[in-house]
Amino acid sequence: MNKSLWAEGFTQQQFPTITENLDCDVAIIGGGLSGLWSAFHLHQAKPELKIALFEARHIGYGASGRNGGWISADYPVYRSTLEKRHGKKVADLVFASLKKSIDEIGSFATRHAPSAGFVKGGTVMFARNKAQEIRLKAGVDEEHQWLNREELNEVIRIAGARGGLHNAHCASANPMQLVQGLAKYLSGKIAIYEGSTASEIAPHMLAVNSCVVKASIVINATEVFRNAPREQIPLYSLMVATEPLTDSQWKEIGNAGRATFAEGLHLINYAQRTPDNRLAIGGRGARYPFGSRKSSEIENSARVHESIRKLAQSWFPHISDMKFTHAWGGAVAITRDWEPYVRWDREFGYGIIGGYAGDGMTMTYLASKALVQEIINGTDDVRGLHFVNRRSRNWEMEPIRYAAINTLVKLSDIADYEEKLTNRPSVLSRIIEPLILR
Repeated sequence: MNKSLWAEGFTQQQFPTITENLDCDVAIIGGGLSGLWSAFHLHQAKPELKIALFEARHIGYGASGRNGGWISADYPVYRSTLEKRHGKKVADLVFASLKKSIDEIGSFATRHAPSAGFVKGGTVMFARNKAQEIRLKAGVDEEHQWLNREELNEVIRIAGARGGLHNAHCASANPMQLVQGLAKYLSGKIAIYEGSTASEIAPHMLAVNSCVVKASIVINATEVFRNAPREQIPLYSLMVATEPLTDSQWKEIGNAGRATFAEGLHLINYAQRTPDNRLAIGGRGARYPFGSRKSSEIENSARVHESIRKLAQSWFPHISDMKFTHAWGGAVAITRDWEPYVRWDREFGYGIIGGYAGDGMTMTYLASKALVQEIINGTDDVRGLHFVNRRSRNWEMEPIRYAAINTLVKLSDIADYEEKLTNRPSVLSRIIEPLILR
């Protein structure tokens, strides 16, 4: 069962289902953060617009309501790779825009979604073996400071940690509470429909359930649910969460400032101390489904959930009695070069955003802001972001795609085992990284 901690109390429709034909200025498909932030930025720029948003299930049904709750300045592609591809000036604009977005999301959350528990506590990537330490120290720059073992313990106490890479530009929150706060803010300013499945039938025209919706502008904000099996693939991230831990347990762990944290593994992992004092931890490792099909079986993988629990227990073996109460998962969309997309076709009045590769809590805000600036022909610097009106190359055909992706997921796990044994940065990872184009 997909028992998301964040979704408790929010799995029922709160907004009406469309029952009649509709004319509007802007129709938005998708009731996650991409769609809601698009509506937010449009309303801020042009409050006179008549905007309607359509969600097939309930608000926040997809990754927006299931993710790790990191609002970070991370970009799906490493900064070094971004600079090689597009130059330092491009990379500087991306990371400056991400940092600014975190603070703007925080301002909104503090005022309109206080129950989200937004806190900008920074983030730390810690090393538990010599190989991880070597790799992480190579990432030290003006934004990332190395913390030795004693300094790391002042932030959070991880069994066997040798130190960690700290970045102040990261916040955490309950993502579904942020979604709900955003939907509540927009309620009355735009029309929101749940249980309303929209599909494009012609330029400026949607079929929504049995109704016809006409709009001058259409925004597709369905991200991973968009049917584009070669333009983007679904990779699954799974999560578990404990019951609320006691004050004495958190005193042993530390992290009073609620920094987000992760181990410097090749296999992606991420964790936070939730606003209600649980440990929530997630990670990759689930298989890629043939043909990019969506799979509820994969997002509920007992094997992956158990591996994540064991990872948490290895970090905090002194908290032996912590009980895990929730387990869930969901898919994120990944393009062939791991970069997001923001595309606007002025002739057809059609916009599309997505491809966040798991960094969507910040990227949804930034991508939708860039799209809206394109729509209104605005002057904000975000129009100059390199991924605006850019298309990534397609993924390989099946069955090559299926075999290659699942092999690379497995090799990432093996690379971590190699480093644990050798205490040297993985030779295998040098083969993996060029293949995944990060």
